[in-house]
Amino acid sequence: MSTSTAVLHLRYKDPRKVYNLAGRVSVNMLSNVSVFPTPDPSITDLDAETIKLGNALNAKDGSKIKNQEITDQTDVVFQMLKLLTVYVNQVAAGDKGTILLSGFDCNHERVNHGIPGKALIRRIDDGSVFCSAKIYLERLPDANRFKVEITATPVDSGSWKTVLDFGASDKLEAKGLVYGQKIYIRVSGGNTYGWGIPSEPVVFIPR
Repeated sequence: MSTSTAVLHLRYKDPRKVYNLAGRVSVNMLSNVSVFPTPDPSITDLDAETIKLGNALNAKDGSKIKNQEITDQTDVVFQMLKLLTVYVNQVAAGDKGTILLSGFDCNHERVNHGIPGKALIRRIDDGSVFCSAKIYLERLPDANRFKVEITATPVDSGSWKTVLDFGASDKLEAKGLVYGQKIYIRVSGGNTYGWGIPSEPVVFIPR
């Protein structure tokens, strides 16, 4: 009886594909922390290096220096993902379902990971009722549902609270907020394959 193993399915180190895979693995493993309690390297470290890669991609100007920065950072994230496949395979012990929970593909079945990319908040205005926030997003391909989360302490990854789930893009309004309390808002796009990478947090003060 053959067993399954986690694989990268990245023939070449395409920077954008490496970036997207790292984001997907981060979201999936954090969502299944009881299954993957001690990833090595840690998801915090992976996120930090993935952000560096994203920043390098955004700063790309065609110069050799910027291109080399992207190549070097892609290699860093790629190597971290390779190490994480080792960890996932140790945890999964050949079980395909466990592997797929991690966000990686397995050698027996490549999953259509058509989940949306990272959401981007354009602006946040006062909502239609007292102490609410109306959120406007850039168009996000493949997303047909949206999740809004808030926190007062964004550095604490466990403090984010979902205030709207499965919302439509034109109806993203968080209600019942606390008057005058400085909060941070982020949004994730999703579809039947799962949730994409959350947007960068945006500060808002309800009134």
